[in-house]
Amino acid sequence: MEPMSCPHLRRLATLSEFRYIDSCPCNGGIVHLSWDVATLHLSLKDFGWLAEVVAQAVRREEEEPEIPFVLWVGSVALRMSFEERHGLHTMIQAALAELQQGGLEKKSPEVFRFLN
Repeated sequence: MEPMSCPHLRRLATLSEFRYIDSCPCNGGIVHLSWDVATLHLSLKDFGWLAEVVAQAVRREEEEPEIPFVLWVGSVALRMSFEERHGLHTMIQAALAELQQGGLEKKSPEVFRFLN
């Protein structure tokens, strides 16, 4: 996998070699969420909303643990196991802790849908 070309990238959180979150100040702030072969390029606002969606999914699994987690971003779906969902949540929370020092917005755009 080729690294991002922005010279200002900063690693926020790492789950594994191919699962990590970087940020850069380009275009008002972009978060790059890499998950295996997919990399999502999100505004700070969209990333804040994604963090909320994943947190809701983790809370909901306590009530319905057998329901799979499928996150749609545009026309791309990321289907995750129980362990992967928790790994993503942990990684996002670590990245948020880094980003919130700069005042991350958390308003919901219509970019994401959460489907089961």
